Amino acid sequence: MDRWIDYNDPRLSALTAFPTSRAAAGGPFKPPVAREHREALWDAVEAGRIHAFDLHVTDDGRFVGEAGLSGIEWPHASAEIAVCIFDPAERARGYGGEAVVLMLAYGFDALGLARMFIRYLSVNEAVVGAAARVAGVIGGRLVGVEREAEWAFGARRDRMIMECVREDFPPHPATAHLRSGATG
Repeated sequence: MDRWIDYNDPRLSALTAFPTSRAAAGGPFKPPVAREHREALWDAVEAGRIHAFDLHVTDDGRFVGEAGLSGIEWPHASAEIAVCIFDPAERARGYGGEAVVLMLAYGFDALGLARMFIRYLSVNEAVVGAAARVAGVIGGRLVGVEREAEWAFGARRDRMIMECVREDFPPHPATAHLRSGATG
């Protein structure tokens, strides 16, 4: 799949406000995505400023999106999570929520982070609903709304912030064995 075509989808870009682009290029970039943007993004991944993952469905291995951690700050031990499901037909199946849980498990248990957060637009009703559903499972909570923080769909839109701290996140079966060794 040529994901760069998806990066140039203005609707997807407006809905996600994918924060990894902030870490790569010093600010969010919107379509069109140029060669320089792609190179900056992969340079940031190679330098360890972004931890990027492809999302595949376990049953058949098909690619559905990306997830990442960016803005990792030490000694604060915090990071921003980003998740993007590219194909609209693959959304509303729980893949994004599951990706958030796995990113939290990786960040808290493998990297030793203390706090992670995700930002999303208030007009993205599907993500707002998914965030509310997953918050109880992960110990997450809505901590703020950045009023008129993004330009999307022809207007300034509010950006919501949900955070989770390690103490509130229940150990994940895949990474729980790492938790006892995590410091931070």
